[in-house]
Amino acid sequence: MFVGYKKMYFAYKNYIFLTFVLFVCLSFPLEGTNYLRMKINPLNRLTIFFDKIPKDYDAFLNQDKTLISITINDATTKIKTDTVVSDGIIKKAELISYASHLEFNLFLKSPRGFSIVPLEFSQALMIEVFDWNSLSPEEDAYRMGQLSLTNNLAVARNYFEKSFKNNIANAGYFLGYLYLKSNLPEDATNILLKAMNLGCNIPDVYAALAQSYYLLEKKSEYQKFRSQFLSTQDVSNFYFIQIEPELKDSIFKNVQDIFAEAEEKNDKAKEAVQDTTKPSEPIVINQTNAESSSNNYSIIQKIIIFLTVSILLVAILLLSLYLKWKKEKKLLQIKKKFEEDLLNEKRKTIPSQLAAQLYKKTEEISKETSNTESKEQHKEEFAKFNKNIKKLVEQIIDSKKSEQELSEKTNQRSIPKKYPPRVEVAMQIQKEQLELIKKKFEQVETTIIPTDIEKLEELAKNLRINKASLLAKKNIEAIEKNKDLHKSLFEKFFPKKKN
Repeated sequence: MFVGYKKMYFAYKNYIFLTFVLFVCLSFPLEGTNYLRMKINPLNRLTIFFDKIPKDYDAFLNQDKTLISITINDATTKIKTDTVVSDGIIKKAELISYASHLEFNLFLKSPRGFSIVPLEFSQALMIEVFDWNSLSPEEDAYRMGQLSLTNNLAVARNYFEKSFKNNIANAGYFLGYLYLKSNLPEDATNILLKAMNLGCNIPDVYAALAQSYYLLEKKSEYQKFRSQFLSTQDVSNFYFIQIEPELKDSIFKNVQDIFAEAEEKNDKAKEAVQDTTKPSEPIVINQTNAESSSNNYSIIQKIIIFLTVSILLVAILLLSLYLKWKKEKKLLQIKKKFEEDLLNEKRKTIPSQLAAQLYKKTEEISKETSNTESKEQHKEEFAKFNKNIKKLVEQIIDSKKSEQELSEKTNQRSIPKKYPPRVEVAMQIQKEQLELIKKKFEQVETTIIPTDIEKLEELAKNLRINKASLLAKKNIEAIEKNKDLHKSLFEKFFPKKKN
């Protein structure tokens, strides 16, 4: 019972440790994006670099359109604050790091609109500011294409084609990027080369050309544009973007209907941005409120995950403990049954084993004593041969006679039985042999008994005397007479119990 409680204690201790580790892990973002750096180049563009492109971000413009706030959710950095300044339209860009998100604030010299698009090759976000009132139709189509890039690729392609036909170089990069993404490297190469010649100032145009030439198996051009991209963008690594041929249908489908609808919506959005005379509510959420709401959401989310995982851990722990207890109980029952069966078998086999051991020990001791006794007697016989040989022969003859007399008496007392003919013939032959031996014993005189051992053995053989049985009998008699030997054997087989 104590062992079971001890195991439960250690299991509970391990559960507490795992729960603590889980809580610590949940204190950090589950899948975060790391901020690396930011730069202003050209003067109307801020590029923010990450280790991977953020997917969850929001951008806000304040009421007087001079502050752009960008919130990157689930992003982290070791830098608490970071700032870059310039003499252009973007006076300053600063980073504020919070526990669960990053916030970038762009301070503008005068009211402006802005666009924010991801640069997949650079793993960055590109924020460009512009004046809606001074845009040409070609530039307006380019900005509309940027706004549509994250919503509808077909509409974005249509805007970029319109803009690129009127020699807007940067529109050529995004158009070539869409062709490359759709696994059309030849078309993408032609568009990107033209954009580069027109003066495209987005460094990712070199990376897109490098991957296009790589797909076309033109290694020298690939190396050339790869090196140009690394030096221009001031990055150390170059990564290929993922080609998605299935995007071809969505990018190049007929966009007449959706284009008209999207153009109407974008016109309304443009009018709302251009109309600065009407008072309106601020677009940007207050910095403190945004921080608290984001933190509250993050904490609630983490608490829900923590409770869910804790419940699962407790359930798994209880289930494992139950299964372990059940298994141990079954093993204990099997062990107990086995011990009982083994004890019963031992009780059955102990008497026979003890008897066999005692018999074996007795036989060994009798052999040892017979050997020692025979050796001693052999020495005494050689020393007193002439005196004792006659007595020994007389004892043999007397014992044989007594055996014959005893057998005759028992035969006379026994009730006659009927035996089969063959058995009666054998018994008759045995009887005749005994009578013949008796006659031979009567004819033997003590004076003619030889004193030589070999002759005595021959005589015993002729008289059919079993000298082995006589010798064993003599040894037993010697043991009975020897009190010291008798006492040692008794103590050996029946030792005294120690208190």
